[in-house]
Amino acid sequence: MNKNIVVAVMVLVLCLLAACDRGGTSLSTAPAPAASPVEGVWRVAEITVTGANPSTTVDLPSVYIFTKSHYSIMRTVGNQPRVLFKAIDPESEEKIAAYDTFIANSGTYELSGTTMTTRPAIAKNPNFMGGGFDICEVRRDGDILWLKGKSTDLRLRLGDGLVSPPDPADETQIKLIRIE
Repeated sequence: MNKNIVVAVMVLVLCLLAACDRGGTSLSTAPAPAASPVEGVWRVAEITVTGANPSTTVDLPSVYIFTKSHYSIMRTVGNQPRVLFKAIDPESEEKIAAYDTFIANSGTYELSGTTMTTRPAIAKNPNFMGGGFDICEVRRDGDILWLKGKSTDLRLRLGDGLVSPPDPADETQIKLIRIE
């Protein structure tokens, strides 16, 4: 093979590789899939509940993680810090207080327009992971994500069916701030 042709081919290959490394045109023509507007790692800035027992809580210890199709949520509940156990083996009352001040579930989610449905594979509450789901409205404004849900859109497994919690109906708006 002619030496000039070999050099020309090598230069062409190096130029293509350099263009790809700089984010230039790749050899693939398939468009990259659009990222979900909820993708990322978030923390709770504020939770506002309206209805029979209105409340507002701010800056809760929390982590919300959304990938393309999965989520994981861990957060505290209420305005007060969680009470530490008095000993390595906590009393039953301490365990109940710890359970009641914590939310944790992970699973899959689906977005349809601005409506998100979460379906936990694992949850602190076994009735939620037993086929339960939750629906909320999603709105994103830069690094702020708003989740707004009605208690009547939450379903828990009870016997052979799914039911909403018996509490009075309310609406919860969660303001999340992106941390990653």
